Amino acid sequence: MDVRFLGPGDEDLLIAAVDLTDEGPLARSRASAHLADADLVNLVAVEAGEVVGFIYGHVLRRFEATSFFIYSVDVAERHRRRGIAKAMIAALSAETEKGRWDEMFVLTNRSNAAAMALYASAGGIAPPPDDVVMFDFD
Repeated sequence: MDVRFLGPGDEDLLIAAVDLTDEGPLARSRASAHLADADLVNLVAVEAGEVVGFIYGHVLRRFEATSFFIYSVDVAERHRRRGIAKAMIAALSAETEKGRWDEMFVLTNRSNAAAMALYASAGGIAPPPDDVVMFDFD
């Protein structure tokens, strides 16, 4: 398995990766624009020429630090529970250690047992219940 960051020219890989998500098909022009934006990070796991895992997120530049917000973690159903998501998170963590950003975070629901287990096993630390409240704006 090869875990790699995507950049300009990787439109075919990004289009295949987005097919793993609930976001539907991605037009090539949108893939190009997405890959050209340095504040959008795309990471894939490829096995035997097939995209089997995908993480994307956003770099958030604040005055005191730069954060990486993991927006989505997806693994093809038949490849789950093999450590692919954990390997991709480890690749992102290595970028934090190299100073690419100061911290990274992800949001999930406590009721999502699979995500809770993944993030805890990858070294994530969950706040106490009810410590963080997120408001959505339509």
